[in-house]
Amino acid sequence: MQFDIAIIGGGHNGLVCSAYLAEAGLKVLVLEQREIVGGAAVTEEFHPGYRNSTASYTVSLLQPKIIEDLRLYKHGLQIIERPFSNFLPLGNGNHLRTGESLAATQRLFARHSPRDAANLPAYFAMLTEAVRFMRQWVLKTPPNRGGGLKSIVDAGRSAMELRRLPLQSQAALLDLFTKSAGEILDDYFENDAIKALFGFDSIVGSFASPYTPGSAYVLLHHVFGETNGKPGTWGHAIGGMGAITQAMLSEALARGVTVRTNARVSEVLTNNGRTTGLIIDEKDEISVPRIAANVTPKRLF
Repeated sequence: MQFDIAIIGGGHNGLVCSAYLAEAGLKVLVLEQREIVGGAAVTEEFHPGYRNSTASYTVSLLQPKIIEDLRLYKHGLQIIERPFSNFLPLGNGNHLRTGESLAATQRLFARHSPRDAANLPAYFAMLTEAVRFMRQWVLKTPPNRGGGLKSIVDAGRSAMELRRLPLQSQAALLDLFTKSAGEILDDYFENDAIKALFGFDSIVGSFASPYTPGSAYVLLHHVFGETNGKPGTWGHAIGGMGAITQAMLSEALARGVTVRTNARVSEVLTNNGRTTGLIIDEKDEISVPRIAANVTPKRLF
């Protein structure tokens, strides 16, 4: 069978890409080296009879347009909201948590620092304003350097949108993209436990310090998404994170995508700077004129 494009890697991004390309009329082949698709969003049996999300474990940043376009709910996806966003156990049976409500969180914070409880609404308002501004760009293609007049015009429009913001909001955005999470949290809070509660968000999944420059963005990242139409909330997929990618797989197959597992791409073939095909498992050659990579740039290279 002749394919118009092959996708290296069957993670959630590769599956989404395959479904949209198939909807556009292309013959798509997805190649996944593991026995299951899903990448980091998989549910696997870790003990006979027990299954769990292996890597990624919670959902909020799954774009609602993708959920709708790929009919993920119709393919069985169910997401329940997490009752709390953060939980920090303390000594003597005490704890801190966020997510229930602003008033409830303030009451908990007031036990440790009345000042921090009073500053909490301003902290959330700063993040909410930044998210409101950034969301308008999520589904827009960024200006392409060297892309000609259109890219220059698009960049100018984006700059004008930024200039319309109050100076305080412009400064907050600049801080969130350049400073560390620790610096931001130090500006709003004095209690170490409260700063730790939020600081965890900035380093989850990494080995960085909360005072690493650039980590402030991850604070914004954690309130950027939504669950079941509720902005800033996180949820759990019934059946684990693999339920998301299995729903994506079902839609991709329904659109005519061919998916091969246990198919490790060992080489990308090129001729005069253009892709000509792939080598699978160091022996099988597939001719294909286009390739999309759902792997890291280093791995691809």
